[in-house]
Amino acid sequence: MKKETILPESRDTAFRDLIIRTPGGENIPTCMQCGICAGSCPVSHEMDYTPRQLVRMIQLGLKKDVLNSNTIWICTTCFSCSVRCPRGIHPTELMETLKPIAVAEGIKNKNAKFDNVFSEVIKKNGRASEFLLISKYSLSEPGMIKQAPFGLSLFSKGKLPLSIDKMENMGELDTIFKLGEKEEEKAETKKNVEGKEPIEKEKGNAEPEAEK
Repeated sequence: MKKETILPESRDTAFRDLIIRTPGGENIPTCMQCGICAGSCPVSHEMDYTPRQLVRMIQLGLKKDVLNSNTIWICTTCFSCSVRCPRGIHPTELMETLKPIAVAEGIKNKNAKFDNVFSEVIKKNGRASEFLLISKYSLSEPGMIKQAPFGLSLFSKGKLPLSIDKMENMGELDTIFKLGEKEEEKAETKKNVEGKEPIEKEKGNAEPEAEK
């Protein structure tokens, strides 16, 4: 197994302290790495870092690795880890804390196909339509075709209605989506500006060329 050295400059203690101050993170310093959270998680096999590893990374202040982890997006919020932790740490709440921080840093869920399709259906109708959701998602995820027999079975039993009634006050829903889009734009702008600042500083600090 390849071992990686954690350099001091890769640690962000301000990030660590911020997470510890948030609900669910107060007991992070007491984590003894017993692994009960990882063993209790039903989707840990899909994560690049288990809840146990993620808590340890927070302890070390590895902000970049934590926020870029797919763990925070895969968590199903079943609370199994939070209920069983002997130290009273709440990994489920930590995931919900880390998501908006990642978005604010311009980091998006790399596997957000389902989320995007779900948002599209809700934005159009104001309600969740299982038929539209499955149909649209299947087009973006070829592997879903294997579930066709199951879908047909549900349809034959009337479990997948072809149409749904739109919700009232669609204008209010549209306003909510627009506010969310503005927040995403702000996060993207912030990311671009912060990326340019180091370059501008280097240019400003560069010594002038000697006159020929």
